[in-house]
Amino acid sequence: MDTERSVVLPSAPVRGLTLIELLVALAVLAVLLAAGVPAFSALAAGNRAAAAVNAVATDLAYARGEAVRRNRNVVLCPSADGAACDASGWRWDGGWIVFADLDRDRERGPGEPLLRRGQGAARVRVATSPGRRRIVFRPFGTSGGSNASFTFCPEGPAAPRVLCLSNTGRVRLSATRCDGSPVVCP
Repeated sequence: MDTERSVVLPSAPVRGLTLIELLVALAVLAVLLAAGVPAFSALAAGNRAAAAVNAVATDLAYARGEAVRRNRNVVLCPSADGAACDASGWRWDGGWIVFADLDRDRERGPGEPLLRRGQGAARVRVATSPGRRRIVFRPFGTSGGSNASFTFCPEGPAAPRVLCLSNTGRVRLSATRCDGSPVVCP
């Protein structure tokens, strides 16, 4: 007897998605993006603010160290052009300069060495109180005169930060104004 056997070949796996599977995957992706984008935006704004704080704090420490090392006054002031102090300079978001103040007039003259240029922070407003337009470090490391504060107001949901500079030259970071009152950003 001759019996025929039927041979069953293994079927190839189906590749692709059904319409329902695709819609479910898109819905899950939309929910994840809706939850993740604001968090990422806050993270990015916080990182921009932290970078601005670190840049100013680093240059404050550098200016203080240079004043002691050179045994001369060293000035840190806002500067949009990177060469001279701004006349109405209490806004630091356009950048700043550090220079040795040989004639002690708090203005950079032609023979006074430019020690460093700081870049302003993108989308972070940096300001000092209008009374402290220039920070002068004396040869013994003090910042002269009175205390100063740098207020960092990032765009977006990130919290503002304040750098407090004591007249002894010490810098500290604060979540409030230097006197303990809340930070108000415009």
